[in-house]
Amino acid sequence: MSSNAPIVILTDFGTEDPFVGIMKGVISKIVPKIRVIDLSHSIPPGEIKRAAIAIWMSKPYFPDDTIFLGVIDPGVGTPRRGIVIVNDHHKYVGPDNGLFTFVLEDSSQVWELRDNKYQLPNPGATFHGRDIFAPAAAYLVRGVKGSQFGPAVSDVLRLSDPLFTYEKNIIQGEVLFADHFGNLLTSFGQFSLIAGSEYRLDPWIQSVSSSFSGIKVSMEHAQLELPDGRLLPWVVTFADIRPGECAVLVGSSGLMEIAANRSRAVEILGLSEGDLITLRF
Repeated sequence: MSSNAPIVILTDFGTEDPFVGIMKGVISKIVPKIRVIDLSHSIPPGEIKRAAIAIWMSKPYFPDDTIFLGVIDPGVGTPRRGIVIVNDHHKYVGPDNGLFTFVLEDSSQVWELRDNKYQLPNPGATFHGRDIFAPAAAYLVRGVKGSQFGPAVSDVLRLSDPLFTYEKNIIQGEVLFADHFGNLLTSFGQFSLIAGSEYRLDPWIQSVSSSFSGIKVSMEHAQLELPDGRLLPWVVTFADIRPGECAVLVGSSGLMEIAANRSRAVEILGLSEGDLITLRF
């Protein structure tokens, strides 16, 4: 494993209770010198899709061999499996509940966390982050292979794909969620600047890539249509948006966001997760 590669923890535990610290304590007893990075502990409780998108957004910015330890686990204590995923560049540990949907690759190898040699003694039914997942991440650092944890898994649970359809310069998508600032992330795809006002739109979900290989879109000739028929313009920065109004821009993840200038678009527009939106260009 790369000496620079950390364990990155994502949970919905918050920071008021000692749960995250306890997981770090378990890791430090097994691999004392490993770097542990907190990705976030403010995922709304049980929101697996929100966490799955957060992992997808974050993975490009971490070195090879990074281990992502995700514990958003409303099914803890039920028969749902714990798993370890090994991709070409990163590894993932957590519950098999769809949390890793958007980082699964054709080359991904997956095993169940079953061997109790790599767990704390007598795991409980309510804190698998401490008893099963944190030890597994630490033992990966120590060189334990995925196949040593348990049997191979070929039917990893996946979340349903966010809406994306494209036909004749019209793309239909949906609102994914509102972030901390009240900006609404959308499911259209990843936009990357080509030059001037020209962008390239590529799929961000692997299952979409087989039917959609990417297109060019000009922000000067594109508008976002909301469910009530209102049209929002495409701008470059938050400062380009008039006070009290909303527009769309390309956020740091490459996803298109519905935003307001120094205000919360989610409150101005009253949109919710899953609402249908249409990009016309």
